[in-house]
Formats: sequence, structure tokens, C-alpha cells
Amino acid sequence: MGDGRRAALDLFRKGGKAAKVRHPATREGTAPSVGAMGERSVKLHDIVTHSTLQADGALDCGTAFAISLAQRHQALLTALVYEVRLMLRTEDEREEARLEAERARIRAEAERAAAAVEAAAAHAGIAHDVIVEQPSAFGIGEVLADYARVRDLAVVGVSGILDGDARLLAETVLFGAGRPLVLVPETSRSFAGHRIMIAWDATPAVVHAIAGAMPLLQAAREVIVVTVTDDKSFRRGQSGVELCRHLGRHGIAATFEAVERQERLVADVLREAGTAYGIDLLVMGGYAHSTLRGLIFGSATRGILERPLTGPILMAH
Repeated sequence: MGDGRRAALDLFRKGGKAAKVRHPATREGTAPSVGAMGERSVKLHDIVTHSTLQADGALDCGTAFAISLAQRHQALLTALVYEVRLMLRTEDEREEARLEAERARIRAEAERAAAAVEAAAAHAGIAHDVIVEQPSAFGIGEVLADYARVRDLAVVGVSGILDGDARLLAETVLFGAGRPLVLVPETSRSFAGHRIMIAWDATPAVVHAIAGAMPLLQAAREVIVVTVTDDKSFRRGQSGVELCRHLGRHGIAATFEAVERQERLVADVLREAGTAYGIDLLVMGGYAHSTLRGLIFGSATRGILERPLTGPILMAH
């Protein structure tokens, strides 16, 4: 461990008591190799992403990340490009001409985006499908969720804070597709996946996230399981140590950290831990409460998503 990382971990641990436990070997005298991809490994077969062009003509960060991930795992990438339909009609000739010009612009932009994805995927040497869909502006999330249900995971790029249309898209996929969703900030245009952290709270949501992330966990060099506690204890079967043993049976060498929340927000503890470990990916459950107005994220989920992301996050509900 380098001096910089050791100092970061020391600083992180000052926020609460930490205990580090390496899981026992899966067989007497042997331990699973990190990222072992043997006969028990789970393969990532297919990925879907929502593709757009940035103002400078470059592909969005989610598509770039998805291409890198597909290349790393030799998976099929499905890239969805949207030619959003304008449903308005008018008898005013000048207004109708303006609408037709806007439709032509949208069509041309979709064609450029499709061509850019095609070129980037071909350059990366990955199997890929580029599909142009024509949803309404409010139907983009449903279209992505449709494809995500029949893919191993979905990838969406996030610019800044997750709000507005981007939040609606993420909510629709996360809570409607039944598949893991990877949210990618602009700073993460390629997938490394060497060091992955799991935010473990023994809930069904994080169990689903771990199951969806299994191909990435098996390929990682290091996996850290972090539980944020507040003077509460888990039953033995819920513990992070038991999770590490379970992961070990899948060929994943994982370590466990239990950190007291104290006066900090859970999201802040997770963010600090991720920085201290220098992780490439955070795996966590995604929570929301139903209200008359729609969905409200749970406190930990909200705390992570309502600030600019510091790295990719794989979530499941």
C-alpha cells in the first residue's frame, strides 16, 4: 500500500471505529485468487446504454464507459439513440414549417449520434447493436427500461447532479427494469474495475446489486465490503464477514470494514471510504419511497445522488 493511500485510510478511520477482517480460505490451505474467472465465474453477456452527443460532438460519458466495459468483458453492447417525436401539429404554415425544421434537426442529430457510436464500437472491436428509437420526450425512460429488462445491466451517463430529465430516466430504469443500473459521471469515460467497494447493509436491494455486479466483482483485483453502523449490530447471518465468505466461494477475495457513522451522514461516510480506498466502482442498493407525487429516494441513496458523482455507481432495487 502506498503512503498516499495509507494516509487517506488513516484519515477515513478517524471518523469511526473500523475493523478489517479477511475472509477465510474457501478450501483448507488455499484462498481464492482475486478476480478468478474459473468455471464458477458469471459472465457479463450484454449491456444497454442511452447514447447522445455532447456539444463538442463527442459521445456522452455513459456510452464511452459502456464501450469500455463491453470491451473488457467481451459483451454485446446495445446503444439506444433517440429521435424524439414532436407530436405538435398546427394549421399555421409558418409554425408548421418551423416544426418540420426542428424534426429534421432532431433526425440529423440522431443520425450523427448513431454513426458516432457505430464508429467507436467498431474501433473497440466489440459486438454491438445501434438502435434508433422514436419515443416521445416522456417515453425515453420506458424505452431504456424495456431493453434493460433483457440485458444484464444498463449504463447511463450523468452530467453534474442527477436531476430533471436525467433523474426521471434513472428512476424509471432503476425501479422499473429489474436490472442493475450503472450511473457514470463525466470524469469516468472508461471502465477500470480494479478496486470495487460494496456498501453492505444486508437489504434485498444491495443483494440484488451484488448479484448483478458479480461478473465485475469476479474480475476485480480487490473488493472491499463496507458497513456503516450507528451503535447497531447485525445478526451473524447479516454480517459483512458472512458476505465476504460468500464472495470467497465465488472466487472473490474480499475484505470487510465496519465504520461507525457517528454524526456523519451515511452518504458522506461512503463517499469518504470510496476516496480513501481509491475505488473504481461503488456497488449499493437503491431505495425509494412511494408518495402521491411519485418517488422520493431513501436518505443514503439521496445523499449519494444529489451531489455530483465522484465515480461510477452500480445500483439495483
